[in-house]
Amino acid sequence: MFTYERRIKNEIAFHEDEVKLAKTMMDKLRTTVEFLYYLMEHRGMLSFTMIMISADELNLEFLLQKWKRKTDVLIEINKINNVYVVICQSTDKKGGQKFAEILISNINMHGGAKTYCVEAELNGTKHTIQEVIFNMVEKYINVRQEEKSNEVFFTEFEEKVEGNIADIRYHNL
Repeated sequence: MFTYERRIKNEIAFHEDEVKLAKTMMDKLRTTVEFLYYLMEHRGMLSFTMIMISADELNLEFLLQKWKRKTDVLIEINKINNVYVVICQSTDKKGGQKFAEILISNINMHGGAKTYCVEAELNGTKHTIQEVIFNMVEKYINVRQEEKSNEVFFTEFEEKVEGNIADIRYHNL
């Protein structure tokens, strides 16, 4: 299980497990989110919601597979630490929140003591996939550190600077 030391919010250093979590999420989510971005731009799909969820002392894989809709995409992020992402197509923030609350309630009924949940609604492609994923990871890390369990937390995206479309920004020193 991830272990966290207390650190101040503005500290730039992240623990090794946190960096590996971000890398794993990029590796496992990028292509799926790219495809959904394509659908948003070319097929008029309005929005989708990503729910990052984990629970202590309960194997989520089977339960999430049973509870999700046929159009939801379940992605295992870290089986050992029980971290999953459910991508809910054609779902807005309110619908994602309601589904996440149902998941948390079901997990609690099946013996889960602490469930950590972060949600992001994507209703356009103005944010890079990297921003979306890293923002979710950072919010999840903060929720775990502060032990804020059994409720849904939302990611907030900063407004993007016009004309900057690159996933990674490099600065000349």
